[in-house]
Order: sequence, then C-alpha cells, then structure tokens
Amino acid sequence: MILNVIPRINKVDYTGGESYIDLAAVKYTADDSYGDEAYGIVINAEGVEVISKGEKGKFYAMKTLEQIKNMGKVPHCVIKDAPEFPYRGFMIDSSRHMQSVDEIKKYIEAAARYKFNIFHWHICDDQGWRMESEKYPLLNEKGSWRDCHGFGSPNMEKYGGYYTKDEIRDIVNFCEERFIEVVPEIDMPGHVTAIVSSYPELSCRGVQIPLETTGGIFKNILCAGKEEVFDFCFGILDEVAELFPCKYIHIGGDEAPKARWCNCEKCQQRIKDEHLNSVEELQGYFANRIIAYLKSKGKEVLAWNESLNSGILDGDCIICDWMDRAHKSEAYANQGGKIIIEDFYHYYLDYPYGMTPLKKTYTYEPYLKKLDSKGRKGVLGVETPIWTEYIEDFGKMCYMCFPRMIAVGERGWVTPENANYADFKIRLRNDIPYLKEIGITPADEREWDPPLKVRIDRTLGHLKKALSPASIKATLFPNREDD
Repeated sequence: MILNVIPRINKVDYTGGESYIDLAAVKYTADDSYGDEAYGIVINAEGVEVISKGEKGKFYAMKTLEQIKNMGKVPHCVIKDAPEFPYRGFMIDSSRHMQSVDEIKKYIEAAARYKFNIFHWHICDDQGWRMESEKYPLLNEKGSWRDCHGFGSPNMEKYGGYYTKDEIRDIVNFCEERFIEVVPEIDMPGHVTAIVSSYPELSCRGVQIPLETTGGIFKNILCAGKEEVFDFCFGILDEVAELFPCKYIHIGGDEAPKARWCNCEKCQQRIKDEHLNSVEELQGYFANRIIAYLKSKGKEVLAWNESLNSGILDGDCIICDWMDRAHKSEAYANQGGKIIIEDFYHYYLDYPYGMTPLKKTYTYEPYLKKLDSKGRKGVLGVETPIWTEYIEDFGKMCYMCFPRMIAVGERGWVTPENANYADFKIRLRNDIPYLKEIGITPADEREWDPPLKVRIDRTLGHLKKALSPASIKATLFPNREDD
C-alpha cells in the first residue's frame, strides 16, 4: 500500500502492520535537529508521533496526516520529510479580473494542503490598481476602475474595485495561520497605466490617459528623470510594507519599453548625471534605487528576469525567471545570485491544457540545464502564476489552475529522484473529492493530457482569442510614438 499524499513524501520506511489513526491523539515531540519545514512521523500500534523543530514542521506533518487518515487503515511506518526548495509559490493576478476575499481564501486553503508557502499577489497593472491607498487616493478613485470589462468581453459596463486594507490584513492573517507569506507585487517602471492614469505627472509626458482594456506591452511608463516619481514609489511602498509583513516585495521590472525615456529630456539628463550608458542602464539605476530603499526597510526584493538587461542590477535582487531566452538568469545564479523558476511554457496556468498539459507541467525540471553546481544552489524554488486577462470568474480559474498548480507544488517539495508522474496521477485522483469539498472544481481528468489534435485545435483557438488587433499592436510595437 502506498501513502496517498500530495506532495509525495520523500522518505518512508514501512515497519509492518497497520492501524487506524486518531488525529486528536497525535503525540508531538520537538527536535531542534530538524529544519524549519522538515518533519517526522512515526505510526505504529501505539499511535502516532509527530517530530519537528517547531510549529511550521508540525503544520506540514498534520497536513500529511490529514491525507493519510482518509485511507482508512494506515501502514505502520517511519516518515522523514523536508522540501526540496524553500520557496514554493503560487501567484494570482487580481488586476485584470478580481476575485472575492472568500474565493482567494479557498485557493489559499488548497495551497496550504499541498505545502505551498508563498502567495505572490499581483495587485496592480495597466488594467487596474487593487490595493486601498490612503496616501494616494486617486489610485482608487481613478486607477481602480476601467471603462469596460475588456479583453474581448462584450460587457461594456465600468469594471473595477479594490481590496480594502482590512480585507488585505484578513487575507494576510489567513495565510499566516497556514504558514504562507504574502508577497505583494507593485510593478515598476512598466505596467503602470493604473498609476499614471491616476497621477499623469509621474509619466514622461504628463498626459491624461485611460486604463487599458486589452493585454499587451504599453509605452506609458514611470519617468525615471523626475525625482517626484521616486518620492511616489517610496511612499506607496511604505504603505505596502505596512500591510504586508512578508520579507519579500516584488517590484516587477518586466516589459518596460523605453521610447518615452529616449524622448524625455529629464530621463536623458538623468542618464548624463548618473554617468549611465543607455536607457537599459537607466532602468537598472531605477531598480537599484528602489531596491536600496526596500533593503533599508529590511525587505528582500524580487523582480522579473528582464531586470537583468541593464547589466548593473543589485546582486541581492532575487530574479523570477519567466521567459529568458538569453539564459541571463542562469548566468546570474552561477555568479551567486538567487532565482525562482516560473517558466512561461510550463508553469503559467492561464494557457489551455492543449498548450500546457498536466504532464508537461509536472515533468519540467526546475534545475535549468545551464546551471553549474553553484547555480543550482541559487535556485530558491518554483512558482506558478495565473494571469486573468481571460479568466473572469472563479470557476474558470479553478479549472485552469487545478490540477496543474498541484503538480508545481509537488515539484517544489519532492527531490528530483522522487518525482514520478504516473504515481502523482494515482495520488491526485484520490484527492479530487477534497478539492470539491472546499469549493474548487478542477478540470476533469480527460482534460489533463489531451491528444495531439485536440492540443492543436485548442492552442489555435486560444491564440485567436488572445491576439486581438489592439494587444498585437501594443505588444509588437510598444515603442511607436503614434499617439
């Protein structure tokens, strides 16, 4: 009999015999030799003993026991388990479409079962600002509302909203009870239409613009030559740091076209004053000032892999590798930097199963090929994002995320030699009732690994929907000055 647990237990020694277990009668023993997230379990005729350094390991042990208990009689065994990676994250995009607090909590509850420990919350972008701000109220009065649902939706009603500070604290506390840290992302200097539509003076041109209603890469970014831009960034990050006690803050840094900077006198003057060589280095300067400020507040900073393009990024910045064809993230790790793997082709959950089948997600190797021994140690972990341009309701979000999110969770916990897709599917089938019980309806098993023809049809269908003329123009020609 195998133990039907997700993530798979890394080490189990079976000792013979079996018993029913009573979770209320579990004995606990503290042992400082265990890592913070590691745990041991002994199951025998005398009962169940959990061993860990502290409460975090004990929590993970109980999550394992909750799943084992459903098997009925449980084989006597000795378990010793610990995660492969210290960072096991899931990301929710609440900018493009929002989720209710209760819906987010359902997602978090599932994530806790599968031993995720990071909730990366994408709360602002070109299509909406979702955090209450007392210091900058226009972010909510203007930046939280767009003219229509957008992204191809026929619904032309105004769309938006934001999470109050009390709602955010509620979610943070809910996560803390499950040993999950909430990492907020405040994207800069690009993906900031919600900011510059609220405060136009923070852009290079100072022109009033509306929020975007399509996907794409947009040229209105924060002006790197205006000192008031840094004052704003520091001010909003003060509010963010107060709301989110997590040691990490994500500052984006991706998809920031430089056309505005190339034609901005203040940005060009900044390049001269700081002895920079290009607008790419100007973004490095921008990021490094933000990183220095956050480090002064005791925070560690995450950024998308495009932030490496400047060549001068602070070496303490943690890089989220989502699409890095030049392998700069691997070189960064090989030089001693830290990276998180969230590969677009394998871990992004907003693409149909035809593009990213469950097996493709599960079998992806987080230790990238160009990493040397030092670089492998720089891989903090894995993360799986769900972007919500075309996901308007929680039911669709659950269908897209589950079970692929669970696959990433397992690969974040198990050692490479313990990863086994066939075994994973067996355990996964046994856990589907739990998901439905907490209000999450996953994709049917027939959807997980569709045949080739279905994969092709669904991929083409998705691309046809996603590549609208407006989004194609915004993505392919972000530097054009045609407005």
